[in-house]
Amino acid sequence: MNHDKSNEQDHKSKVKTTPDFIPMIRIIFWNSMGFFFFSFLIPYVTVQLLGVSKTELGVAFSMQVVGGLISSPIVGYLTDRISKKLLVLIGSFGRAACYILMYIGILISSFVLFIVGMFVLGFFVGFFWTPLDTLISEKSNKDNRSFAFGKRAGMVGWGNAIGSIISFVIFWLANLFVPEFIFLVYCPLLLFAASNIFGGFVFRSKVDEELTYEKHLFNLFPSSVEPSVVSKEPVISDTPIKLRTNLAIGFFIGFGVLVLAFMTSNINQMLAYPYFQVYLIEQLGVANPTIVMVIYFPSQILSQLIAPKLGKVADRINPILGMAIVSSSGALVTWLIINSTSGFMFGLILLFDSTFAWGGNLILQNVLSRISKIHRGKVFGAAQWLGLLGAVLGPIIGGYAYDNIGPTMPFVISIFIELSVIPLYAIAIKALKPYMAEKADS
Repeated sequence: MNHDKSNEQDHKSKVKTTPDFIPMIRIIFWNSMGFFFFSFLIPYVTVQLLGVSKTELGVAFSMQVVGGLISSPIVGYLTDRISKKLLVLIGSFGRAACYILMYIGILISSFVLFIVGMFVLGFFVGFFWTPLDTLISEKSNKDNRSFAFGKRAGMVGWGNAIGSIISFVIFWLANLFVPEFIFLVYCPLLLFAASNIFGGFVFRSKVDEELTYEKHLFNLFPSSVEPSVVSKEPVISDTPIKLRTNLAIGFFIGFGVLVLAFMTSNINQMLAYPYFQVYLIEQLGVANPTIVMVIYFPSQILSQLIAPKLGKVADRINPILGMAIVSSSGALVTWLIINSTSGFMFGLILLFDSTFAWGGNLILQNVLSRISKIHRGKVFGAAQWLGLLGAVLGPIIGGYAYDNIGPTMPFVISIFIELSVIPLYAIAIKALKPYMAEKADS
């Protein structure tokens, strides 16, 4: 009997996700095809084509974040109440609208319309990722949660890679033979708008949002899994009022410090990120836009393709130790970036920087996903909102520092901030550990 139970436990531990998890993740391919081209275009079009200042470039990035600040509380609330597939479809349409507006803004040389497109993207992107992150959490084993988010990032990487190849070929050939035909140079934006619409419809038709990991486990092992476990949440209602109050205070302190650290990390990330290409062009003298794409490509794609491997590591490492490693390593590679002497050295170091950033992101998504099972949408929405608040400030601070102090200052400030968040994450994760709805077995 004990042998049978042991075998059943072994089989259960091997069930990492629901049957529709992989089809759900594959759908992301269509929605991520334009990510690299989009991230490349923002600094290139605004600074090189439209001739705006670095501060105005920061404003363009911030407009995207402002849209997210407005929609995140709404999406977090809706995710726990209405169809997540519907929200993902709305998010897909919103990204498509952004690409179309940006394309028109480029054709008519309108910086205003270009940043309107950025705002539209920011407003609707939460409609895609918040419900999707909730579904990923619901359809995966808590002990393999970072791996599950890593699979998501890996599929983003594959879509990004294929989309990058398509956009690179079109962008290179059009600039080589007909650079005056702007509508051809930037037409990949229209292709990616279509792929987002297609991806949204396919996602809606393929995913069963009612099938959670707990329900799937009960279907496989009905004798050992309680079917109602899906709706269970650790409660403290039977404890004395004073103890409940202390527990609530402890939880909110831990969660408050966590989102403060999350917000600070987003300030840090957006301090330097908008200016990587500008630094590459203006300080390292890489003027050819096609060469810029080639240098920038590995950091945007390869780190995502190895994200499932990073997720496996993140599932096995103590989250406090993990955040300390990725933050200190990120500070080191940022210092190396501003001391690089060539474009290709810059690109290689940037790959490591992006990899450490993804590793930290997977650890944090794991922690956020386990705080609550029945309020995951609100948790992800709250974290995203405060993270976006930090991301509004980052580009503006970075742009001002670049214009008025020096081109290396956004990176120098980023180093100090990255080191400062290590104790914040340590305090937050330690404080939240007793209140996790899903406690890691390891």
